[in-house]
Amino acid sequence: MGTKNNPKNRVKNVEKKKFNSKEIEPAYYYGVHAGHGKYMAAKYAGTSQLASNSEGKPLQWDEIN
Repeated sequence: MGTKNNPKNRVKNVEKKKFNSKEIEPAYYYGVHAGHGKYMAAKYAGTSQLASNSEGKPLQWDEIN
C-alpha cells in the first residue's frame, strides 16, 4: 500500500502540448514595445525560440490545444 508521501506516487503522466509536432512549454512574453501586449506565450522545449503564427506574432499559450 502506498502513501501520499511516497515520491513515486506524485508523478503524473502529463502529455506535453505540441505545435508543429514539436513539444512546447509556456513562457512570459513582454511585447509591449512591439504593440502585442504581455501574455503567456508558447516556446519550443529546450530552446528560447517562440512559437509564432504566419504573421510572426508569438502564439498565446491558451490558444493552443
